[in-house]
Amino acid sequence: MLGQHERATDELGQALQLARATGDHTGELYALGGLGLVHRMQGQHERATDRCQQALRLARAIGHLEAEQAALSGLSAAYRAQRRYDQATDFYQQLLDLARQSGNRNWQFEAWQGLGRLQHATGHPDVALTHHEHALALATDLNQPLDQARAHDGLAYAHHTLHQPQQARIHWQHALGILTRLGTDHTDEVETTVAAIRAHLEAGTEGTEPTI
Repeated sequence: MLGQHERATDELGQALQLARATGDHTGELYALGGLGLVHRMQGQHERATDRCQQALRLARAIGHLEAEQAALSGLSAAYRAQRRYDQATDFYQQLLDLARQSGNRNWQFEAWQGLGRLQHATGHPDVALTHHEHALALATDLNQPLDQARAHDGLAYAHHTLHQPQQARIHWQHALGILTRLGTDHTDEVETTVAAIRAHLEAGTEGTEPTI
């Protein structure tokens, strides 16, 4: 999270070796998940995909439900970053189904938010709007402001594309206000940053289509 990606990769790699050497499957899952996240943050999406696939296979083999959901989320995000939208949709749907079965609303949020981003990317902003509304309701109920900011950002993109600039501006202002109050300039999603949101607001929501 501090941006020290090389150090994180090295230490997670050591953790992975130790976990495998000692047969610590839970430790192996945490290390694989961490490596997948770091690779994704570095834009190394194929490496992230490989680590998340390893984690998913192991989680399913040992019946680790939480790790399976984490792996599905990471794999979905990696495929989305590569614009492999069919695969991303499939894994986000698997995540949503599993999270509903387990009653885990955090992973339900991740699934709805990811599906919303995918619907926007594939030209269905009206469907994206509905998905992000589900995500915002969950984030609000769970009292998770960073996730609320992510959902507001997704809603803003959808409203913008649907030629509803005022609604888009309101949601971007909400997202910016949350990040400012928390004293952070980013979230777990590359789309939702203070710099990006301010650029949208300064450019005006009547302008060009924002990149997602």
